[in-house]
Amino acid sequence: MATQNHVRSLSIPASADLSASQFCFVGINTSGQLALPSAGGDCVGVLQDKPDAAGVHGEVGMLNASLKLKVKAGGTITAGDKIQSDAAGKALLAATGDHVLGTALQSAVANDFLEFVPSSRMLLP
Repeated sequence: MATQNHVRSLSIPASADLSASQFCFVGINTSGQLALPSAGGDCVGVLQDKPDAAGVHGEVGMLNASLKLKVKAGGTITAGDKIQSDAAGKALLAATGDHVLGTALQSAVANDFLEFVPSSRMLLP
């Protein structure tokens, strides 16, 4: 079972219905609202709740302020892998040129929840 601890969150309005994206990576769009990221793109955190319309505030577990978070897997991940986001906000194995969002603490397959330690969001060379 994936758990979280010492989660620091911010309340930010959603750009759309994100109710199906709880525990997925999210970013901030040019309007200052929560949005799903581009595949391999940068993110600010993991959505903690289910904002169901544009303008409804969502709680985001911040990558730069949390010790351990959980996220939904988008494919097979092994403990120790560097992870990135797909376009649905799910975690995938990071590839060259992707923003590394953290390191997996456990293995998972698609749609499992996995624990990870957030990273400095560096680009993988």
